[in-house]
Amino acid sequence: MTINLKNPELLPTKIEDKNLSLIDYTLLWAGMTINIAGFAIGAQLYPNLSPSMIILGILVAYIMVTILLVLNGDIGMTYSIPFAVYMRACFGYKGAFIPGIIRSIPCFFWFGFQTWVGAIALDQIFKMITGYSNVTIFIIIFSIIQILNAIYGLKAMAKFDWIAIPLLAIVLGGTMFWLLKSHNASFLEILNAPSDNNYPFMFAVMGIAGGWITMALNSPDLTRQLKRDKNFENEKFFIRNRNAIIAQVLGLVIVGALILIVGMTAGILTGVWNPIDVIIATFGTSKPVILVFSFLTIIFAQWSTNTAANLMPPAYILMNIFPKLNFKYSVIISGIIGTIILPWKFSAYLVQFQVISSGLLGPIVGIMVADYYFIRKRKLNVRDLYKENGEYKYKNNYNPAAVLGLIISFLVSLLLPNYSFFIGFILSIILYIIFMKTIVLKKYTQSLEKIIEYEE
Repeated sequence: MTINLKNPELLPTKIEDKNLSLIDYTLLWAGMTINIAGFAIGAQLYPNLSPSMIILGILVAYIMVTILLVLNGDIGMTYSIPFAVYMRACFGYKGAFIPGIIRSIPCFFWFGFQTWVGAIALDQIFKMITGYSNVTIFIIIFSIIQILNAIYGLKAMAKFDWIAIPLLAIVLGGTMFWLLKSHNASFLEILNAPSDNNYPFMFAVMGIAGGWITMALNSPDLTRQLKRDKNFENEKFFIRNRNAIIAQVLGLVIVGALILIVGMTAGILTGVWNPIDVIIATFGTSKPVILVFSFLTIIFAQWSTNTAANLMPPAYILMNIFPKLNFKYSVIISGIIGTIILPWKFSAYLVQFQVISSGLLGPIVGIMVADYYFIRKRKLNVRDLYKENGEYKYKNNYNPAAVLGLIISFLVSLLLPNYSFFIGFILSIILYIIFMKTIVLKKYTQSLEKIIEYEE
């Protein structure tokens, strides 16, 4: 069976198309991070965990995710290829479909969920101004708007964030201020709020990190479009990736911590996780201008996250599975799937969904890290990633080391669900290295040399 591996939009990014600056990339990450899912998870973690442990969990989760983002992002920086293509090296030409499909599930879920939140905010605005209310119609309208924005690529998403981020910062700051003022509370009192401590600490860490583990896989999709220095090839690892590191620390760790802390504060003071209900309770219906502004900001928050984090990644994955698709139609299909699965029906279980997601994705992240750093020593043959009978064909286009490592690691991780990501991640690294060195590399020749140039 012939495999088409040369979808034009999955080819290595050309130098002239690497147009994301440090500021663009920082805003892109801040835009993805300021989202209502983070707000809701921060609220839902209390009272099952104390405020101080929630904050510690936030820092541990985001620092861990940033490390993984940088490790996998080097693939995009160095070789200019997306996640879906690199998976061919790990899993084989057809085997790459497996991690791609698993990776797409959280994207579809979060796109639909966050579209629903934005649609509720849109519905509230129209209800106040015209008296008209129809959440279903606004879900469809908001889905279409986000899809159209995503079609124009990362640069368009980054430009949108120049508008969205300042608005989001104002509303979040105002919400935090009015929450404390209206409840006559101080942040010190928030930190000392009583808790039930029903959640293990690592469960909370994975509940926070789960959604961003997905982006750790797709980090090459973003970094492949970052601008390069002239002497890029001679730079050491941390110098080469410094812009990605700076942007992710600012946009993910710092901004992500703040949004979760605001959500946690809302959960403690109001007992409500839905930000729309929190804003109404905080500002009151007697201030329609403030409410409209706040609801518009909530809409921007969903929009800025969905385009880069939940539409672009599955679009690349669909193009890898169905090479005749282009980016435009892949984005449209991704948006439709995320909407029709109705993920908002599970809105009370966001933390649990994050933990399940991290358990599924942990072994894939581990295999990716093991392949790039331990097996290939960061030396990749880009040419053969696009050749039907290249060195990544393995057995019938599947790499048994990756497939077996994924299945075994995931099943073992189920034994301790609170630690599923860590078990799956570490075990998959060990198993993949063992299987590659004892079975695969002896039977299937791998050049293990650095070939960056792509041949038409």
